[in-house]
Amino acid sequence: MISAAAKQSVTKRVGRNAETAKADLIASARREFADNGFALAGIEAIAGPTGLNKKMIYHYFGSKEGLYIAVLEEAYLGIRKMEQSLHLDELDPLDAIRKLVESTWDYYVANPEFLALVNQENLLRAEYLRKSGIVKRRTSTLLSIVQDVLDQGVKDGVIRSGIDPMQLNHSIAGLGFYYLNNRFTNTELYAFDHMTPEALAARRTFIVDFVMSFVTSPN
Repeated sequence: MISAAAKQSVTKRVGRNAETAKADLIASARREFADNGFALAGIEAIAGPTGLNKKMIYHYFGSKEGLYIAVLEEAYLGIRKMEQSLHLDELDPLDAIRKLVESTWDYYVANPEFLALVNQENLLRAEYLRKSGIVKRRTSTLLSIVQDVLDQGVKDGVIRSGIDPMQLNHSIAGLGFYYLNNRFTNTELYAFDHMTPEALAARRTFIVDFVMSFVTSPN
């Protein structure tokens, strides 16, 4: 006899439309690729948790590579969507920069798989990200918004002039990425747990203070 829970699971799997099935496969693949990288990730390991046949991966994405690129796009566009939701252009310049710094850190902490995927793709020298034009366009949009924020801040006399938006974005990302990506080695080296709530809060405060001290006009 099939249990009620099993019947519900079967019904859910049969009733999924194409978009839901693709989303389920991407979610499962995100975990698998983040844990094992592109080369070692298994098609069966991706399909299994979704209840879908592995042939559906080829049906929807064409290949393992196609699925991996879809995962990368979903990961990068996820942080771009978060940044867009901040409406930085509607905030005072210093508030906008502070919000971007805080939200970037919070996103990293909440999405460790994103950091793992970025790290994996860097090891591959952006071989697969290079094949996606979507991420490049959305990143350019972010830099344009940050440039406008910086320009307005300079005009208002609250942000110092000459700040490159790309360099600022690299610094904001790097201050968070390094800490979280190297949490295991640094915990061992410094004999200090880098991932306690108190440690994460302290790092967040430090990054915000560091960036805001840099961008704020001395006048």
